[in-house]
Amino acid sequence: MSAKDMDGAQRLETAKNAIFMLTNKNDGSRYGLVGLGSNAAVLVPPTSDLTFFSEHLSKIQAGTFGNGSAIGDGLSTAVCHLVSSSAQKKCIVLLTDGENNAGEIHPETAAQLASDNNITIYVVGIGSKGRVPIEYTDPVTKRLYSGYLDSNFNPASLKRISDISGGRYFEALTLNELSDILSSVSKTETVSQTFTYRTVNRLYYQKFISLAIILFLLAWFIRRIILKEMVCYRYKKNLIIRSGCLLISFIFLLLAHAGLTWGTYLVPVQKSGHSVAMVFDISNSMLAKDCPGNTERLKAASIYAKKLLSKMEGVPVSVIIAKGDGIAAIPITDDVAMVESLLDVISPSLMTVPGSSIGKGILKAKESFNTNFSSAGRIWVFTDGEETDGQLSSALLDCQKAGIPVTFIGFGAESESPVLSGDGKTQVMTALRKDRIEAAISEAANKFRFFNNHENLQYINSLEKGSALQLLSQLRLGATETMITSYEVKPVPRYKLFLSLAAIFLILSYIITEFNFTRFFGTKASRASAAAFISLLALLGSGCSSQTADILKGTVSFHQKKYRHAVSCFMEASENAAADSNRINQSYALYDLGTAYIMLGEDTAAMDHFNSISDDAPDAVRYSAFYNAGVIAWRNSDFDQARDYFKKALEIDSSKIDAKINFELSMQQSQAKGKQNQSNQIQASPEESSPQNLEKAVFEHIKENDQKQWKNSESKQPSDLAEDF
Repeated sequence: MSAKDMDGAQRLETAKNAIFMLTNKNDGSRYGLVGLGSNAAVLVPPTSDLTFFSEHLSKIQAGTFGNGSAIGDGLSTAVCHLVSSSAQKKCIVLLTDGENNAGEIHPETAAQLASDNNITIYVVGIGSKGRVPIEYTDPVTKRLYSGYLDSNFNPASLKRISDISGGRYFEALTLNELSDILSSVSKTETVSQTFTYRTVNRLYYQKFISLAIILFLLAWFIRRIILKEMVCYRYKKNLIIRSGCLLISFIFLLLAHAGLTWGTYLVPVQKSGHSVAMVFDISNSMLAKDCPGNTERLKAASIYAKKLLSKMEGVPVSVIIAKGDGIAAIPITDDVAMVESLLDVISPSLMTVPGSSIGKGILKAKESFNTNFSSAGRIWVFTDGEETDGQLSSALLDCQKAGIPVTFIGFGAESESPVLSGDGKTQVMTALRKDRIEAAISEAANKFRFFNNHENLQYINSLEKGSALQLLSQLRLGATETMITSYEVKPVPRYKLFLSLAAIFLILSYIITEFNFTRFFGTKASRASAAAFISLLALLGSGCSSQTADILKGTVSFHQKKYRHAVSCFMEASENAAADSNRINQSYALYDLGTAYIMLGEDTAAMDHFNSISDDAPDAVRYSAFYNAGVIAWRNSDFDQARDYFKKALEIDSSKIDAKINFELSMQQSQAKGKQNQSNQIQASPEESSPQNLEKAVFEHIKENDQKQWKNSESKQPSDLAEDF
């Protein structure tokens, strides 16, 4: 592939450029990467993370995997890592300039495996035949070789591979031809994509402000320079005041154009399904053997994660390893085989950076979720809570602002156990630091209060009964409603404030110099009228309490579907009413707060506020609170609780037909559910039918190769730091 007969460029470089062009045009697809030479290995599992894909594609060099062509091994490796994909269409594009002359698996065997798993293989023969120039740099010695190559591969065997799998064979002699071939394959394999729906505000205010600034300066230039207009004022200070006001107004215009921001607000984003970033703490403290069965913490985390994967029903997963830093080992993918191969050999030797920084691992996991990714991201952290840099709280705060929930799964015992530090000699004591994790969660939650009533930050002990079910329940597996509303934090633009101030000072520049204040306030009658007018304004302002104003603002925002802003208004009204001991206003604010949380899908928070309404609240408020609480309970299939709430609503107002109907339906569902409790227990899914012996043997061989690849990436040099644990 080092032959330079593709428009004067190397075949490998031309192939890489064509792939780059393809991915840039089709960023909605998933791409994986397998390198082959005398052996083969997966470099990137099928993923939508094009940044990760492009980084690894650019690093490929001729000769990295030896000088042979193990086409069979390469194809079977690709098949193995595509089998678990949930994609509607799956295909392999083989780019080669030779015949199979190495490896342990015959290409036709690999092609048959692909066909059996509904995977199409397209084969592209690259380069011309005959005597061609070649320039090759040995990846080990870095020595440059150049000369000529007799290129004369037989396309018959390559055509046979594509025919078996239902694909096609192509030949490419130039970059344009190769690019056209890849585009044709992409169109053939195109399926409907899933998109993210987000609220986007396109602001054009800067263009209008730019025009205003230009007109402002033009008006000043015409009046002062061209017309040389100098209005005679009775007092010179009036001219100074007007000029000062105009200058301040102009400065505010400039600030508005600069787009200054402070504060944040939440933007709703509708996404389809979930994806999970698994962060594994691989610091030396995770080697402590204090898990059940004298198992190492890291080994227990690996077993726990593999069991979760078997129940996640194709949810895309990424793997981040965290030690003194965070590294994305596997991008977002549904290739379970790739993830399991890493979990089988995961160890502290995979990273050379000493220390333990869970926070950096979480931030790396946050980066693995592309902004335009169609699924809602979640982060699961497998750790013992030992960290050395104190960045955990700030990392959690960043995830909160991005609307990404984080759940910690604790491993180990809370009593201290011995473990060797990074130098392999010094013994240190380590334990599950549950208190540190919970303190970081509390600190992050207090700094960012949008989600105080939503379980966006959680800690779960791995030994707690039902802990795995708590994690799986976050993914809403099997739910009929796949659209999920998440929230992203955006900065609040302040151009409106600066424009308002600019307008105020522009008006003041004329009022102060043109208005006759002496005439208006000079007489006693005028002063009395002004005082009466000011008193009336103050009376009107005091007549409308701040609580009522906040409730009105919240109601307006609610009807405008700005539910987060409505929540903040109602919450402020509730707090002010509680401070003033105004129980009536507080009850209205609590009810409105609950209804706003219902619209946000935060049922737990809504129930808490409905239950906080006092017994002396107006009957209409209490009835509506009980009725809505019953609806929430019904929606969560808690029919016993729904029945009780509808009953309480009827006790307040027995004339409501809706409450009567829902009460009777709740009773019926409660009785039916009681009869079925025995038969609705969760059971393990039946085992899949065992695959054919050949396929099983091939995939086991590929899995062993994957594990060897991870093993080869381990560092052989232990850390010499005693504090590295």
